[in-house]
This record gives sequence, C-alpha cells and structure tokens, in this order.
Amino acid sequence: MRRTTFIVLIAAIAVIAAGAQQYAGLSAVAAIPGIQSGSRLMLMVRGDAAEGKVWGSDIYSADSSIAAAVVHAGILQHGQTGTVTVEVIPGSPGYSGSSRNGVTSLSAGSYRLSFRFVGQTTSGGFQPPGVQQPVQPAQPQPPIIQAPVQPVQPQPPAFSSTRIFAFTDPGTLNRLPDKTPGTSVFFLVTGSTSGSIWGTGIYTIDSNLSAAAVHAGILSPGQKGLVKVTILPGQSSYTGSSRNGVSTANYPAYPASYSVEAARDTGSVTEMSLDPGSMAVYPGAAAGQTLVLWIKGRKSGGSIWGSDVYTSDSALGLAAVHAGVLADGESAPVIVKVLPGQTSYTGSSRNGVSTAGYGAWGLSYSLERPR
Repeated sequence: MRRTTFIVLIAAIAVIAAGAQQYAGLSAVAAIPGIQSGSRLMLMVRGDAAEGKVWGSDIYSADSSIAAAVVHAGILQHGQTGTVTVEVIPGSPGYSGSSRNGVTSLSAGSYRLSFRFVGQTTSGGFQPPGVQQPVQPAQPQPPIIQAPVQPVQPQPPAFSSTRIFAFTDPGTLNRLPDKTPGTSVFFLVTGSTSGSIWGTGIYTIDSNLSAAAVHAGILSPGQKGLVKVTILPGQSSYTGSSRNGVSTANYPAYPASYSVEAARDTGSVTEMSLDPGSMAVYPGAAAGQTLVLWIKGRKSGGSIWGSDVYTSDSALGLAAVHAGVLADGESAPVIVKVLPGQTSYTGSSRNGVSTAGYGAWGLSYSLERPR
C-alpha cells in the first residue's frame, strides 16, 4: 500500500484562518488524532525552553514538547516565533538525551512515533551572527484563499490523562480478558532479571512482564515503575537477544504478543484488579469497600439478580451491561462499590440483559464508570 504524505497547516495564534484553529496551542505531535509516520506538518511555534519535557536529540519522541524541542534543535530561540516544518517518522527503539541551547532533553526507551525538524522560516528575524540580510521592498500580496479544512473529531482516550488505572504486576499477560490487538493497559511493575521471556521488542503474550521491562531498558532490576503495554497480533516468529542482563529466547509462531514502554506524565495512579467473575469470590470483599476492576461487558454467560444493586454472586460482566456502564464486548476499568446485603432484589430487562428477582442476600454491589 502506498503511504500518502500530507501537509497540514497548524496555527498557534488566533489570526490564522478558522479551519486551522483546532490545532491552536498544539503541545506535541502525539496529540493529533490519527497522526502517522510520513506526515509533514507546518507549525507556527513559539520557542519555549521550559515548556514541557523532551526526549531525544535531533530525532524526538512524538510526545515531546514541540516548543522546547524547537529550541533544543537550534531552530528557534527561546521566546521567538516562527513557522517550522515537522516530519513525522517511525518510532525509535531508543532516544538519547542531551543539553543544547538551554534545553536538556531526556533519554528514553522505545516510542511508537518520532519527529524531526526539516526546515523553517522564522518571523522575528533570527539570523546567524554577522550575516546582514538585504531588505526586500514590500510587494503587494494576492489575497490568501483558505482551503476548507475538515475538522478532526476528538477521540476519547482509553484512560484519563490525569488519572491512570494500572494493574499490579500479573507476571504474564495470559489472564487479560481482552487481548484484542491495539489494546493498551498500564501495569505497576518491579523490574526483574528472572522469568521466561521470548522475543525482542515484541514479546510473546506469555513472556514475563517484569523481565521484559528490564530487557527493553525501561526499568532496572528492583526498580518499580509504571509501564504501558500494548497488545499486538501474533508474530510468525520471535527472535531472542541479550540486553540489560536479561536473555530472551527464540520462538516460532505464537498467537498473541505485546510491546512495553515507559508511561510518561501519568498524573495520579489508581491500582486495579482483574475481574474475578463475581464479588462472591473476590478475596476479602466486605461492605464499605470501593474497588476498581477491569471488566469486559457481556450479554450472556452467567447468572445475575437485582437492578442497579446486585447480589454479590451476580456476574460482573452481565451487571456492567445491564447497568449501562459497559457495552457488550467493551473492556474498561469499572468502580465497584461493595454494599451490605439487601432484604430483596428486583429483576428487570435492560440493554439486552435480563436479571432475576431474589429475596434476602448477605452482600451486594453496585457499579459505575470512572469520571
């Protein structure tokens, strides 16, 4: 398939035509929904040495601050405004930090996309020292015809940018209920050099996550940190290697795999657990607890009693759909409030799920979606 290179005019000031105003104040290339390698962006940027974090040198991770990177690269000075051309390129397995022009960039492991500056025209007149540029007489300019720009529809993030829901280290990812390629999940992991692991960069789904985080250069042995795991399709083969004190093995075709990267600028982290099936089997469940569970909604399979408040032995996946918290087949963090037992439970039919009525039961729960 041929890759299409497209140019988008992005404005950072209000006087630019209305069609481009949706990109005003763009902080990072990764913030553009659907952006892909091969794209070229013309950006009006005000250099700011203190605006956010930067990873890399000359080639930057796509979540780096554009305003700081343009100063680090020597394209603009701090406080100077200019139009620059940014080329989006494939992600790099690693980024090397450095200190330049008053900006210190950081080193990091792999990231899905990168960018680099390929040219610029500045407004503000920054020129190399000692070079006197001739003044051109002003010429009448033809009117600018602004082509209509289709608005980019905002895509809701899988997780809040200020609140991250993270699993505790599962060892391996086999137990994840949703292994659909493209699914991203966060884990709190302590780096380790032990455990079985296959592959390099892309690991089989049954590879030990704490060892993969060390092998990928994200964590050191014994270091605890937040990592982002992206589920990938199965590969036809996996190549082993030795890195950072961890040796991985070769393996032939395996049906599911994952990549792992450092989670950045995460805000607050809330720990969550996998769906146990029902609260009746959740260890230590007691009235008054509020838990976060990763649940996959479903319309069939299991039993359920009640409406809005469910018996503790009701299937969580069914209850999430019945309560309107999840759609059928949708996986997401869900807040579970453990409640005292009720004297009776009323059945109803909602969202394709029918629940039954019941008499007194010793423990209950309700569900809601995190805000």
